[in-house]
Amino acid sequence: MVGSKTPQYLKTFGRKYEFVILFLICYQKKEKADFSFFFFCKNERKKYTQSIYSCLCVIMIHNVLKIGKIKRIYLTKPNQQEIQETIKGLDLHEMIEQDILEPNAHDKIDIYDDCIFLIIHFPKYNEKLGKHISNEMNIILGKDFIITITKYPTNNIEKIRQQYEEEIREEGADAEEYKVSPYYILYKIFDVMYDKILLSLNRFNLDLMEMEKQVFDKSFVDANLLRKVLIKKRNAVLLKTIITPQEEILVELQKATAHFYEGDLDVYFEDLEYKTSKILGHISIIHENIESIGEVFHTLTNMMTNTNIGILTVLTVVIGVMTMVSGIFGMNVQLPLSSNPYAFLILIGIMLGLAAVIIRVFKKKKWL
Repeated sequence: MVGSKTPQYLKTFGRKYEFVILFLICYQKKEKADFSFFFFCKNERKKYTQSIYSCLCVIMIHNVLKIGKIKRIYLTKPNQQEIQETIKGLDLHEMIEQDILEPNAHDKIDIYDDCIFLIIHFPKYNEKLGKHISNEMNIILGKDFIITITKYPTNNIEKIRQQYEEEIREEGADAEEYKVSPYYILYKIFDVMYDKILLSLNRFNLDLMEMEKQVFDKSFVDANLLRKVLIKKRNAVLLKTIITPQEEILVELQKATAHFYEGDLDVYFEDLEYKTSKILGHISIIHENIESIGEVFHTLTNMMTNTNIGILTVLTVVIGVMTMVSGIFGMNVQLPLSSNPYAFLILIGIMLGLAAVIIRVFKKKKWL
């Protein structure tokens, strides 16, 4: 249209999201809703104008899950401003903001009047390094919202969203109340993450079986194979360190949810507790297998060391005898064979004969 101005929301986001923004503006004017958070993908998060909300808000539509009145917010490595806006938008305690901003090495659960705050760690596999790393996840759980903040991106969040939407869609109006709640979403997060860990442990076991086969097939110590075994051992220790504290966290979480939700969620917590026990059992077996492979490596190394020492000992003795013979005949005195034209060949024969006798003795004693 000639002479018309481009709306501010189009300048901000471009026409790609025009229909989304128009819908939100119309909905806000109609319902006077408090849109603290909308959801676009992280690389398109920008400050929005006062036409939607009176203060700055985070734009992240790509990672939203909204069922009924439940807000599902997911952030990956957010900056301080995004965290502050999230906390202020839902009027949460300032201590939560501090805990999110600071890196945490240990799991914990804090219970507030209006929400539950969780710091939990899950393993994330780095394919480039072949190692598991600890991915910190902060979870804020309220009566009508759940926020998850991760240090590293994870595809499992999208998987959880798809599974949950499909489950609710299939059940439709028959979906039970607890399934349209942040507590069930929290269960799905733990459930999917634990399933992922169990799957990775299965691959872990297959890798160990292959390594064990390689160890017994080789008659020498493969430094590269040994390095892989040590990495597996380090991964097993990390997995155990991550999962062990979660048994206690789940017990505390089960007690805490009783203050916010009147429904019976015990069966779901029992399922999670069963899976943590199963994971720890697998890790224990894996650790024993790694120790077994390590002992094989240690034994093989000792055998090779003893063999090498035996060879060096024989060489030392043989060379010592040859040195003694050559030293004797090198004296500046009258010695047998001194005038014999074949003296050199005779001496070489004596040395080789003595060497053969020494080697035969060593083999008979099974030192070689």
